Amino acid sequence: MSASRESRVAGGRFASRGTVEALAGFLALALAMGVGRFAYTPMLPPMLDGSSLSLSGAGFVASANFAGYLAGALLATRSFVARRRVLWLRAGLAATVVTTAMMAIDAGTWGWSIVRFVAGVASAFVLVFASAVVFASAAREGRPMLGALLYAGVGFGIVASTMLIDFGRDAGWGYSPLWASLAALALLLAIAPWRRLDAPPTAISSAAARAPAHARADRRALGRLVWSYGCLGFGYIITATFIVVIARGLPDGRTVEFWTWMIVGIAGAPSNWFWARVAQRVGVYPAIVAAFVLEAIGVALVAIGQQAIALYVGAALLGGTFMAITALGLAQARSLAPDRPDETIARMTVAFSLGQIVGPAIGGWMAERSGSFVAPSWIAVVVLVIGAALAAAAARTRQ
Repeated sequence: MSASRESRVAGGRFASRGTVEALAGFLALALAMGVGRFAYTPMLPPMLDGSSLSLSGAGFVASANFAGYLAGALLATRSFVARRRVLWLRAGLAATVVTTAMMAIDAGTWGWSIVRFVAGVASAFVLVFASAVVFASAAREGRPMLGALLYAGVGFGIVASTMLIDFGRDAGWGYSPLWASLAALALLLAIAPWRRLDAPPTAISSAAARAPAHARADRRALGRLVWSYGCLGFGYIITATFIVVIARGLPDGRTVEFWTWMIVGIAGAPSNWFWARVAQRVGVYPAIVAAFVLEAIGVALVAIGQQAIALYVGAALLGGTFMAITALGLAQARSLAPDRPDETIARMTVAFSLGQIVGPAIGGWMAERSGSFVAPSWIAVVVLVIGAALAAAAARTRQ
């Protein structure tokens, strides 16, 4: 990128290409994940109140989104897609805006499931290819913290969409104008990523090759890390999908709804920077294990909490860990297979998606029959502990 295409910052200095791409990636993930994917959680109460959507139907629609995420991740592993990274990344950005707008139409459970499926494909494309662009820049410039900036976009998108939804609900909007306003926000967030995330795939030098013994250890470690990542997908998603619905049952539920999901976003925004610092001090794998354990505690607090403070603390632990584990896990996986970064990121995303598909459907079905999210949440806690054990096993394999 020429100097004319670099971004000017305060004081007349120029940001590096990596910084520009990381900021664009920040906005891309705010769009695709914070709005296109996670806005569904704070939108569930107005949708349950204003449409025929049931609790089990809400879980089915959420699972359709994650099935689309899986399909997008699988497609991203294909060479014909990876070779045209910029095209498919832009398609993901555009599809996220369009599908967010289409959620304003009452299409019923099946219609909304189709829309959310397409949105899931789009979010996977954006995550995989934006991550690949920024990780490549981070490696080229020797600035690993660019990854922390990239994933902070998810927390920013959650906060921005939650504030917009709360404003609209205070103004008396139903779910349809709320989704339309979110589509407008998505369109605004898409502008910079469309223009700046235009780096083609970079060739990997022969220096990236591993010695045979190291390569075998790396493959085993990567396999354990992939399974751990799948546990993360299942372990966080039941709470992340239904935490706002859980909050409705508490006194002053409307306020608790807002602050519970807002805290998830606020805790998520700086979490990648914080955990990257922790990883620098204690190592990547111990940081991942610690984050898994804290997330399990957060999910348990939400499950058993009868007071708003329990949900707030649980929300902080959830938001403060799940994107950090995502960032650390993807970066570590990329380092284990530096010769195929797009394929490795997509493989991790596939495992994550499988966990996410199962979680909401099970959670919604069990909650509708038992009247509580306690049982599915405890299952999620157990799965998160297994994920921590798998990450620890990957560390032992590397050693």
